[in-house]
Amino acid sequence: MKNLRLFIIFVILLIIFLPGFAKFQELKAKLAETEEKIRKAQRQNAILEQRIAQLQNNTAYLEMVARDKMGIVKKGETVLKIIREDEVDVVNQTNASKE
Repeated sequence: MKNLRLFIIFVILLIIFLPGFAKFQELKAKLAETEEKIRKAQRQNAILEQRIAQLQNNTAYLEMVARDKMGIVKKGETVLKIIREDEVDVVNQTNASKE
């Protein structure tokens, strides 16, 4: 009889605390995921801060970015643009639709 009471108490405690424990494990996993996202964002921020510092302090880097990303050229330079065959079709279609 005493063993039955202990078993019933154990089952009742298990029923009461098992959902809470499962929720705790779920929240723990979400916390770990969120902390990883934070670490990733911090790494990206550090990289961006380095780029900002380079753009502010390194004129050669600034010129390289301006040339590569924005297509800026110096006065007197000739710009050559190489178009791949698949780009030629797109340019021809665009020009045909404008006419």
